[in-house]
Amino acid sequence: MNFSFEEWTLKKLIEIYDSKKLNLNPPYQRGDIWTLPAKKKLIDSIKLDYPLPAFFLYLDGNNYEMVDGQQRTRTILGYSKGLFPDLNKIKIDKTDQSFFFEKYKISICLIKEAKAQEIEDFYYRVNKFGTKLNRPEIIKSQYANTNLQNLVEKIADSSNFDSLNLFTDKNLDRLNDLDFVAELLTLTRFGITERKFTVDKFYEDKDFNVAEAEDLEKRFNKILSIIHLLNQLYPIKNTRYKQRADFYTLFSFLSCHPDLNQESIEHFYKILVLIGDDISPSQEKCFALQEYAINCVSLSHTEKARKMRLNFFEQLLLNQDPTPLISERNLILMDIMIFYHLLDSDLENHGLYKVIGISKLQNVTGRNIF
Repeated sequence: MNFSFEEWTLKKLIEIYDSKKLNLNPPYQRGDIWTLPAKKKLIDSIKLDYPLPAFFLYLDGNNYEMVDGQQRTRTILGYSKGLFPDLNKIKIDKTDQSFFFEKYKISICLIKEAKAQEIEDFYYRVNKFGTKLNRPEIIKSQYANTNLQNLVEKIADSSNFDSLNLFTDKNLDRLNDLDFVAELLTLTRFGITERKFTVDKFYEDKDFNVAEAEDLEKRFNKILSIIHLLNQLYPIKNTRYKQRADFYTLFSFLSCHPDLNQESIEHFYKILVLIGDDISPSQEKCFALQEYAINCVSLSHTEKARKMRLNFFEQLLLNQDPTPLISERNLILMDIMIFYHLLDSDLENHGLYKVIGISKLQNVTGRNIF
């Protein structure tokens, strides 16, 4: 297989297709599968003069076969023919024609003198083994130096967040820590919502200014400082709350209840740590623990699952009923107390709340870690 690189304008790519010299549908290729938002973002990248990955074409005589770059090519063709607007609702007739068609250049890798089997094998290798950008890597590139992305990176690099050890080195390499910080910032600003949709809308908010970023940073760091103290009490990395869904729930609980004192928060954290090992989707002896676990793994990023997990924390930790076993009004706490063979008399006063005592819970679980 021989190949060489050329630089084309978008106009040349479109003209070759219009002259029926470009086959976008070789048998090994997929059809048009990109969503409209994905297509709009590609056009936006072109208009921002960001470079695109190389297009791989097989030159067969005077004709071309698209080996890799089909979805991008279909998007460019669709926009050039006015089939959809860009992210700012600008269609091709209102676009800078000279820049879009002639000044913007793409890298073309022309494959020559190759057998059909070699082409198919190359396509398979590119799509099977090539390392493609994941969501946080794309966002970092797309929103570099914006107020939100700068804040995300600042928090992710902070000692309070880094010391929690929530991510493996591999996840850090793929910027998953930035992705999660953006999610938590969205939670801090908007409350519990669907994951990707609201985070993406936040990134697209061009009116998010420096003053708002500074205010959000203060609110976020107030919660993070509390979690940092809990981490010193007992390392979060040694608990189930290291997992994204659980940590999100802990963060949302503290965000929703900013008036809790540190002593009560530490007591609540001890309860959560002690029951952590019993939380499982297969925990058939306690429905409350089982349901919480299921909401951590099944559609865990939906607003509904997130609110149900928060409700579990609130019912368990913010109980004001002195006799939940008798009144049967707090079903979550009642279910957990029955599971651990606790009585109403085993509850302790912590401010306004009647909660499970740590000594008693350590005795029944056999986990004497506090």
